[in-house]
Parts: sequence; structure tokens; C-alpha cells
Amino acid sequence: MASYQSCRQLLQEKSPPNALPSYCTRTNKYLAILAHGSPALCKFVLALKFYSFLYYTRFMKISIIIPCKNEAGVVECLLEALVRQSRVADEIIVVDSHSTDTTVESSQQYANKLPLTIIKAGKPGAAHARNAGAAVATGDMLIFMDADLIPDAEFLADFEVQVAKHLFAAGSFTQQMKSKKMTIRLGASFMVGYMRLMAHTPWPIGFSCLYATRQAFQTINGFDPELFIMEDYDFVLKAKRAGYKIGIIKTNCQSSDRRYREQDFKQGLRGIYGELYRYTHGLRITKPIYRYDMGGTTTSTEKDSTS
Repeated sequence: MASYQSCRQLLQEKSPPNALPSYCTRTNKYLAILAHGSPALCKFVLALKFYSFLYYTRFMKISIIIPCKNEAGVVECLLEALVRQSRVADEIIVVDSHSTDTTVESSQQYANKLPLTIIKAGKPGAAHARNAGAAVATGDMLIFMDADLIPDAEFLADFEVQVAKHLFAAGSFTQQMKSKKMTIRLGASFMVGYMRLMAHTPWPIGFSCLYATRQAFQTINGFDPELFIMEDYDFVLKAKRAGYKIGIIKTNCQSSDRRYREQDFKQGLRGIYGELYRYTHGLRITKPIYRYDMGGTTTSTEKDSTS
């Protein structure tokens, strides 16, 4: 059997750069050995990888789904950021989850600037809203963004490059949280580190901003509306268990500190309690273990949850 290096060299000779992009010639040990034993079959495999690369770049249609409840004055910042993307989304779906303010009217102001669709969720809750958006989406790749996120202009371009490079099927994004309080900034950095750590375990997590191919979303039946909180964690975990490649996309995306400004310590304790409860109850939180309301303005009787 020829050595790996000699096989790799043979592969590169049989697949010059003008035949296939360098992406396809940077292959692994098995393809290199395949090139030595069966050049024709190796060419076929490389062609499949090349077309897969094209699917994740030139042919990929991206749909962004934004669940909203009482987000007037907030969702406009996200929509404005999406207007300024260097790689414009192919479809943006705002899903109103029983808002009592002017969320819908505020979103409609961007109908002439974005490929925007506004729908109403049949049932309350973030999971229902995300699933409703996915049901009408036409994209190959679905991105679920909380209304209080502000991505930079290269957000979608960076996403497309990284997904194409690694062929991820589902996962989450890195985020930054600007706040006047150092404790909040440190807490946000800790959560991103925690998410990165869990990506190397059988129990990956994600929050606030998630993505999945349409196929992966349909295979795992989307978000579980039976969960009170951490349905975003569950979403990534289900994709992992279904055999899909999970990845964290490194981007510049600002998240809001609005839940922590007044009671950062109390909210931090709630988060820790939620994590511990989840790990001791089969990774599922199906009952209200504390108050957690969806979106912006809320009332004391509302029980909707979101990431």
C-alpha cells in the first residue's frame, strides 16, 4: 500500500486546481488512498463534494425567522441591520406571537426594504412561533433570530462561508453583549465559552440565534412546544442525536442585556438553577420552574417562554 503522502500527491496531480477548487483537493487520508487505488471513483467522490460546496454557497437560499411578542421599538433595530447585510437574506419572516403593541406595524415599515413576510402564530410561545415561521419558509437554510439581536453587516456572509467550509447542518452563533455592568459582560462571555465547551460533548447547546438546514429541521420536528424554557438547547441536542453535523458560527452579533439590567444577580441565579434542573430532569424542563416571559412588555399572567 502506498503511503498517505504519495497518495495525496497523486490525487493532486489527477485533480489539478483548474479542474476542481482547492477545497476539493484538500482531502483526507481515505480519499488520498482512494485516488491511488481507483482514480475514477475518487474523481466521482470529489465531484460530489464540489457540488455540495456549491449547494452551501451559490445555490443556498437563506430564510431568517424572527419570533416576536411586544417587540415594537426593538425589532426595528434587527430589521435595519438585516437591510445592511453584504449578503442579503433571501427571505425574512417575522412571526407575531399575540403581541398587544405595534410590533406588526413596526415591522411592516421594512416591507419595501427587505424580502419580508409577516405572519401570526396560532399559539403563544417562542417554539410555536419558530415552527410557524419554518412552516412557511422556502429557504434551504433556516436561521432563527431573537428580535433583540443586532448582527453586523457581514453576519450572513460570514455564516455562509463557515457553513460551506465545514458543511454544518445545525447549530448556533457566538454573540457579544454590550452592557454598562461588567458582571453582565462577564456572564455573557461565560455563556459563549460554555456553549463552545458543550459543543465537544454529546450534549451541545445553543441560544438566541440558531440555524438548521430544512432537512435537519424537518427530521427533528423543529422546536418542542412542550418545553417551558431551553427549547433552543433541546433543538441543537436533537440535531446532534439525529446524526447531523453541529457547529458554532463565529460572528459579530450583539445581544441585548435587557433581561439583566435591573436584576443581573437574580437572573444569573435563575439561569444556574435552570441549568441544574435541566441536567437532573432528563434534559427537559416542561413546567414553569420560575417566571420567564417571551419578548418585551409582559403581564404577570403570561407564561410564554423564549430564548
